[in-house]
Amino acid sequence: MDEESVIEESSKKDRAEFIKRIFSRKNILFFLLFLILLNLLYLDLIIAKGANIKTIEKIISAPISNQPLNDNDAVCSNTCKILINEEIKKINKETPAIASSPTPTKAPSSTQTTSSVTKEYYIPFGSGSGSSLEWQDVSGLQASIDKSGYGSIKSAVFEVSLHIPTGNETASVRLYNSTDNHPVWNSEVTFNGNSSSVSMSSNPITLDSGNKLYKVQIKTQLQYSAVIDQSRVHIITN
Repeated sequence: MDEESVIEESSKKDRAEFIKRIFSRKNILFFLLFLILLNLLYLDLIIAKGANIKTIEKIISAPISNQPLNDNDAVCSNTCKILINEEIKKINKETPAIASSPTPTKAPSSTQTTSSVTKEYYIPFGSGSGSSLEWQDVSGLQASIDKSGYGSIKSAVFEVSLHIPTGNETASVRLYNSTDNHPVWNSEVTFNGNSSSVSMSSNPITLDSGNKLYKVQIKTQLQYSAVIDQSRVHIITN
């Protein structure tokens, strides 16, 4: 045999030996284990990918947290947790902390009570004088009053300021409803005599319904002049 034939024969033996080694039981076992490992790795990647999607959906739907996933979180595998924690660290470095806004609270409703406003009205009659022993109208002292124009009347009184120049007699003053021809009940006041002007108020009076003409009347004890300095009706409404 020549040298080339020897070399070719040697090469064939080497290839045959190599093929024999490859297809030995031990090598076949390692090859199968290698395929199984590749398959498990592929399945692990698929599972990790699906878990990553679920975890990301959970993170999006849940309130933002700066805390990494812990080992007790069973959402995904360890590989998934490592990847998620790395992304959370990057987000924490790049994004400033977001302060949570306080939840607006509705102020408790309160019932407002509108209190009625008190108003006062003064209906002046004027001033004058009289000296009669019996009730006599004082000239010029009259006024028309319609109680409906004042709403809800809480109280009404007749107020008079008068004096007697001689100071030695008593005098009485009252209101008279000239429309219906009767005195206004409880309107009479009695002055015991004083040369200085004194203010007096009657008991509460009742005004008749409708538009009525009221006059001031006076009578004296000794027919000396009694002077009315001021007279008016004071009305207080609710």
